[in-house]
Amino acid sequence: MGTRARCDQLAFWFAGLTVALTMLAGCQSQPKSPTERRMYSFWPPFPAEPRIQFLASYTSSEDVEPAKTSRLEEIVFGKDAAKAAAIDKPYGVAIKGGRIYVADMRGKALVVLDLVRKQTRLVGVSGMNRLEHPVAVTVADDGMIYVADNGRGAVFVYNKDEKYTRLFGFDKFKPASLAVHGDRLYATDIAGQNVVIFNRFDGKRLCAFGSVGDEDGQFRVPIGVSTDRKGDVYVVDLMRCRLQKFSPDGRFLSGMGSLGDHIGAFARPKHIAVDTDGIIYVVDAAFQNVQMFDDQYRPLMHFGAMGDFPGAMNLPAGIAVSDEGLETFHDRLHPGFDARRIVVVSNQFGPTKVVVYALGERRPDYSAQDMAASATEISQGVGVPSEEQLKMQNPGGVEPLNEQKTPGAQAPAPPADPSAPPEPR
Repeated sequence: MGTRARCDQLAFWFAGLTVALTMLAGCQSQPKSPTERRMYSFWPPFPAEPRIQFLASYTSSEDVEPAKTSRLEEIVFGKDAAKAAAIDKPYGVAIKGGRIYVADMRGKALVVLDLVRKQTRLVGVSGMNRLEHPVAVTVADDGMIYVADNGRGAVFVYNKDEKYTRLFGFDKFKPASLAVHGDRLYATDIAGQNVVIFNRFDGKRLCAFGSVGDEDGQFRVPIGVSTDRKGDVYVVDLMRCRLQKFSPDGRFLSGMGSLGDHIGAFARPKHIAVDTDGIIYVVDAAFQNVQMFDDQYRPLMHFGAMGDFPGAMNLPAGIAVSDEGLETFHDRLHPGFDARRIVVVSNQFGPTKVVVYALGERRPDYSAQDMAASATEISQGVGVPSEEQLKMQNPGGVEPLNEQKTPGAQAPAPPADPSAPPEPR
C-alpha cells in the first residue's frame, strides 16, 4: 500500500472516530427521562415535614467500591478474582471520620467501610487474638476502636490505624454493648446484669452499677448503652423494655418505657444512641423501627419499617449517630433537605445490612409538596418478624434468663438476644 493510500485510510479512521465520539457525547448530554428521576424515602411522610431521609445501604464491599479486575486476572483466577467481602450478620455499629464500623457476629470480624478511601477492610480476622463473636463497637474521639466480643468475654482494643493493641475483661464477662466518654468505657454485661466501667486506656475495671431486679437502677438483660455530651449514661433493658438514665458514676437519675405496642413503649429494644442535641434513638427489632425522644423522654417521631422500599428495616439491632461525614453523601441528599447529622442502623436480616439516614429539615425554598413529588411510598406500620427471621436472630434457640422475666408482663418475653452465645455443650 502506498503512502498516500495509508494517509487516506488513517484520515477516514479518525473521521469515523470523531463522529462516534460526537454521537456519544450527544447521548450523554441528553436529559434523563422522567422515569429515571431519582426517588427519595422520607420520614415522616407527607403532609408532615420531612425529618429523616434515607441515604444509602451497604451489604458488601461492592457497595463501597465495585471490584475491578483485568481480563488476564479473570482468565487466570476465574470469576472469584474480584470476590466481594460481605457483611453476614451485623449487630453493633459505629461511625467516625467517614468510616462505618460494623461488628459482624457471623463473619467474626470488624468490618470497616471506609467511604472516603472507597475501601472495605476486615479487622480481627487473623492472628492469635482473632474475634470470635463481636457484638458491639465504639470509637473514641482520639480514634481508638473498642470491640465487645462476648464469645471471648473481652473488649478488643485497636488504634486509629485499626491495629490490635490489647484486650481486657474478666471471668464470665458477657458484653453486649459499649459506649465511651472521656477516659471511661461503659460496657453492659448480660451475665452480671449490670454496667461495667473501665478505664479505656489501661483496661482497669473501675466499678460497676446495677443488679438483677425490677426497681429503678436494676436490670433484666441490659442490652444497649450510650452517653450524652455531659457524660450521663443511658441503658436499655431488653426484658423490662425500659430506658434508664444514670450519672457518669452510675447513680440512677430517671427512666421511662414499658412493654407495649404504642408509641413510647418497647417490645424488643436493642441498641441506643444519643446525639449532640440530646435526642435519644432506640432501636426496636419487633417494631422494626427506631423511636426518637427528646431529653425529657417525649416521643418525637419514629422512622423505618418492614418492607422492600429504600430505607426499610429488617430486624434492626445497632445504631450510631454522628455530626461528621455528611459530605460523603452530598450526592445522595435531596436538594431541598438540609441535613444535620448521620444515623446508621444495622439490620440482621434481609438484603440491606447497614443503612444510612440523615436527620435534618426541609429548606425554606422548597415546600413539603416539592419534597413529596420525589418521595417514594414507605410503610409506617409496625412489621412483625416471621418465625424464620426469629430463628435467624436467635441461633440455636437458646433462651437464657427465662427465670428472670418481668413479673406481671402481659406479653411473652422476647427470644434470647443474638448477642448471647450458645450454651456450652
